[in-house]
Amino acid sequence: MSTDFSQPTPQSLWFRTKHASPALTGWGIAMLVASVLTLALSWLDPRLFQGVSVWHKPWKFQISTAMYFLSLAVFLSYFPRTERPSFARRYIVWVSIIAGLFEVIYITWQGAFGLASHYNVDSKFYGIMYTAMGVGAVLLTSTSGVLGYQVLRDKAHDFATRLAMRHAIGLGLVVTCVLGIVTGGVLGERTRAGGHWVGGTANDALGMAIFNWSRDGGDLRVAHFFALHAMQLLPLLAAALLMAVPSIGQTNAKRLVWLMVAAYSVFCVLTLLQAQRGVPFLA
Repeated sequence: MSTDFSQPTPQSLWFRTKHASPALTGWGIAMLVASVLTLALSWLDPRLFQGVSVWHKPWKFQISTAMYFLSLAVFLSYFPRTERPSFARRYIVWVSIIAGLFEVIYITWQGAFGLASHYNVDSKFYGIMYTAMGVGAVLLTSTSGVLGYQVLRDKAHDFATRLAMRHAIGLGLVVTCVLGIVTGGVLGERTRAGGHWVGGTANDALGMAIFNWSRDGGDLRVAHFFALHAMQLLPLLAAALLMAVPSIGQTNAKRLVWLMVAAYSVFCVLTLLQAQRGVPFLA
């Protein structure tokens, strides 16, 4: 059985992560650097789109993509290194990178010209690109499901962490895949129906800080956000749980993790239904 890395130091975590997947780690860092430059552009460039800087959406997607790449690399680091990566690992790494970079580059390109990337079907080219973005988003999100399956089916206990944490990580990845695709599909169907806004004012300047979620109507981005970030939030919640109750047995800890995952999934679904009814997230 591999060494227990359930409580790694920052140095050991970084060392393992960059060696587990140099490509994911490198592109994750590149996205973080790009996000800093884009944030600077948002301060220097006065142009607005839907009430906020034309660079705000590219910045958010760069941050999100960086978190996705680096999270996958961290979780891959809990597996032992092999001389020849499996097809599943190659799929996780390269489909994530190709699909993620395509999304970010197109969103940033459109933002630079003050144009919409999502829901933009004003020409044949934009329609094709919007469809391609949808396909890319599904492929990108599918990689978390593939990795989640790999983590949960680890019968040989190669995934070096506690049983409860293994289930939190694996289930978090699966929730990101399943609910990320479902909520993304609901968003994609609203090209002619108001986009992510359901009622309320179609202006991000009036929304919540940073996220821009609507304050006076439903916003489908809320459910999509929590679905996509289940892969980070559920392991963090599980780690907090295990730290709060260190004496809990493995079986009971695993049961609590499953209950937590079920509650989180219900929460995501409820935020989706809430938005579809035109009710703001924080009414």
